Amino acid sequence: MKKIIIATITVMLIISAAFGGGIVTNTNQSAEFMRTLNRNATTDVDAAYFNPAGLTKLEDGFHIYLSNQTILQTREIKASYPKYNNNTFEGETFAPIFPNLYFVYKSGKLALSTGIMPIGGGGSAKFPKGLPSFDYILAKSVGFPASLVNEALDPYGNITGYALDASFTGSSIYLGGQVGASYAINDMLSVAAGFRFISAKNTYEGSLKNVTLKTDGSLGDITGIVPDIKVDVKRTGSAFTGIVGLNIAPIEGLNVGFRYEHLAKLVMENDTKEDGTKGIIDSTGMFPDGAKINADMPSMIAVGAAYKVMPKLKVEVDFCYYMNTGVNWDWDKPKTSKEEKAEDFVKNGTEIGVTVEYSLNDALSISTGYLISTSGAKDEYQSDMDYSLNSSTLGLGARYALSPSMALSVGFSNTFYKEGKNAALLPVFEEKYMKTAIVGAIGLEYSF
Repeated sequence: MKKIIIATITVMLIISAAFGGGIVTNTNQSAEFMRTLNRNATTDVDAAYFNPAGLTKLEDGFHIYLSNQTILQTREIKASYPKYNNNTFEGETFAPIFPNLYFVYKSGKLALSTGIMPIGGGGSAKFPKGLPSFDYILAKSVGFPASLVNEALDPYGNITGYALDASFTGSSIYLGGQVGASYAINDMLSVAAGFRFISAKNTYEGSLKNVTLKTDGSLGDITGIVPDIKVDVKRTGSAFTGIVGLNIAPIEGLNVGFRYEHLAKLVMENDTKEDGTKGIIDSTGMFPDGAKINADMPSMIAVGAAYKVMPKLKVEVDFCYYMNTGVNWDWDKPKTSKEEKAEDFVKNGTEIGVTVEYSLNDALSISTGYLISTSGAKDEYQSDMDYSLNSSTLGLGARYALSPSMALSVGFSNTFYKEGKNAALLPVFEEKYMKTAIVGAIGLEYSF
């Protein structure tokens, strides 16, 4: 029964990035992004995140940008194991508040900027019917004598089914606060440098209770084989990362942006109020108070180009590269060997996108964008506890100038994921993984 405890409690560690970006990093950092999906060459106020060197193209003065996104992500796991009570497991991640705030001061050739954003996480995860990992250890005993579980259970006869109550709520937020300086060397070339402080917090609250094996023996069902377990854990950590940028405007109508973010060496530490696995798994439990866990955020390269094809029509293209293979991640999944590391089961990830924006008049612009994401997770990485899928996303929206100094933006996106699978389970049985993600966003820009 030790394995079911490990599988059940470990699954509470599922909290993935809210939407855009790599396995860890969020790049959906403005309503403008949600309506275009491509911002690496922008020279608007949200360039404080996407293209800091491009801030030198702003008018002199103060600029403020505030946006919020509401994100709904569903998850579906289909398992072919015939002994499960349920072969489809569904969950939901909901983030009603996902804010982005940028402040820029521009004077002459110099622009100073600050920003606050959820650079990772940003939601909560709930699985009301559990996951395959909850069920497997119990399910695989169905059809066999109870004595195989424990010799003392021989009088109960054969196991005909199982039941358990498992519940959890997990949340994750990696809050990033950054500052930067941008300088225009000349009209064509600008540079930028800055740093971001990351404050990370994950919470896990869950329980495992009422584990029952149903039998065909005269003694009835078997209960009490696993004690009720509760877990209440908070993990926190912090890290710094450096950011550099380059903006090039070689000809009229064309702008090219470049951004590099260095690896953030993030170490999380347990603050454990209750760990019901202590004394059952081992003497320290799964969440020793004060234990430290490596959870680096990968370095990345972001490049974009924006070109005005005609006065009212603009086309943008983006490319992002996530260096997942250079990280140090402690493995939160069951291992087959002590030598296994999470980073051994990923490769570098990419995003490629294109946007078309059309100005209907001086005040109103409409846009649509398309983004193809390759997460970098191999089949060996995937599990019901944590999976990262390749996807394509369609975004659309509009920007309306309320006045010469104020503009409102709205955006909507729908992400279409490519089905994943767990290579470790084949050929015994198959698990397939799917997600959906819908995002709505609104943003306000003000200059003075």
